[in-house]
Parts: sequence; structure tokens; C-alpha cells
Amino acid sequence: MSFITHEDREKFAVSGKVGLIASISPEGYPHIAFINTIQALKEDEIIWGEFIHGKSKMYLQNNPKAGFLILNTEKEWRNGKAVETNIKDTGPEYELLNSAPIFRYNTYFGIGKVHYMKLKAYSGKQKLPMGKILKGALQGRFIKSRVKSSKKEIAKGFTVKLMKAIDSLKFISFVDEDGFPVIIPIIQATMKDRGRMIIPLSAYQEELEKIKPDSKVAVYLANLDLTTVMLQGTFKGIKKSFDFRYGIFDFEKVYNSMPPITGYVYPEEELKVVH
Repeated sequence: MSFITHEDREKFAVSGKVGLIASISPEGYPHIAFINTIQALKEDEIIWGEFIHGKSKMYLQNNPKAGFLILNTEKEWRNGKAVETNIKDTGPEYELLNSAPIFRYNTYFGIGKVHYMKLKAYSGKQKLPMGKILKGALQGRFIKSRVKSSKKEIAKGFTVKLMKAIDSLKFISFVDEDGFPVIIPIIQATMKDRGRMIIPLSAYQEELEKIKPDSKVAVYLANLDLTTVMLQGTFKGIKKSFDFRYGIFDFEKVYNSMPPITGYVYPEEELKVVH
């Protein structure tokens, strides 16, 4: 689809949703940020509010191509591609986003800037196939012992908990052939070890098959308490075991995406003194 319907624009407006924006780092990795304020005010224009000036905002300044995804409580998701066209710190959209319930009575923090994006591609409404997701989660655990170990000890603490939890939300982003990042759900994915993830193709097989072996990808993990983390690394291709097809994701970076202090926890970033 090349436009967002009126019905879908109403779904974007709901505050109780998961909103994600994917940008591309200078190294070529997709970077996924949680952006709950994403709205579709027009059939071909998306806006979202900047709460924290993180890496995704900086990356979009250098490369305006972005991917987005929203997931609501009805287990419906929508994704697409867009190009950032403008940033404003005043105007009706600025007032609209700051009047949302989450920011209306916040004395200390609010939306600092509004980002505007021109729609380039749109999926329309997609329903999470819960049966296929559950089937894939069980498949991943069944074949886990037959999947080769990464021999890496990267993930720790809540990152491990999010990867192991069968009910945690998981999304993968890759750069499509047109240079735009794409985000799709991979809730069926499971942890092999502290450096490798198994992604069964029980759901979204066609989309996952578009990811080329050895391409750079990112995986975003979140639970219902909105504990979140992002992993960046390499998609090692699609394998087969017991007639089950699955993708292998080896991660090399772990990014803490939760405020107040966001940044890489593996490898650790050197803290800079600010005068």
C-alpha cells in the first residue's frame, strides 16, 4: 500500500501501543528505538515526538531513510518505510503530542521536537499468527541442542531474561534492497546461548527469507513492563533441522535503550567528560 487509511490512522493515535522506528548507523547496522508517540495524521505523512535525543535521531540526520512498526493490544501490527523530511519545535503537531496523557501533566519532561516523515511503503493491518508463533517457540526449544554454539558470553542480566521469556516481544530489523530498514515481529525467536539467537521460520517466512546471509541486523527485545534492549550483529543465514527451518542471529553489540542513560553495555562505551 502507498497510503494509510483513516481507520489505520485511528489505530496509530492510540497511546497504548508499541511504536518502533528503525534508522541506519554509519556502520550499516539497523538501530531500533521505542517511539510510542508515532502518529499518522495524513495518508502519506507520519509524525513522532523526540523525548530523548538518542542515536536514532542523529542517524536520521545523516540518512533519512527509516522503517517503522506499531503493535496494538489487539495483536495487530502495521509496518512501513518512510523518509524524514523535517523537524520542528513549535506548531500544532508539537502541541498535539505534548497534550497526550503521558506528557500532559509532566512538569519536567515533554516532547522537545516533532519529526516529520513522508510515507514510501505501508503494509496495512497484519494480525499476529499466535498459533504459528507458539509452534515456532516450541520448535526453537526442541532443536536448540542441535544448533551449534556461538561460544560467546555477551548477554547478561535482563538481556538473558528477555531472550529466554516465551512471552517477550521480539522484533528484527534488516536493510532492504532499496536501502530502507524493515521491522518485523519474531516473537517465536529463542535463545541458543549468550551470543546466538534461533529464529524459527514458522511465522513470517517470506520476510525472513529476504535477509541475506552475513547481513547486519538488529533485534529489539521488550516485555510488558517495557524493559527493553537492542542487539546488533549478523544474520548467519537459514538452516534446517528435523525438517524445521530457522535463521541464526549472532550478536556482537548490546544496547541499553531504556532512559535515563542509554548506550552500549557490550562492548562498553567510554564515558566522556562534559564540561
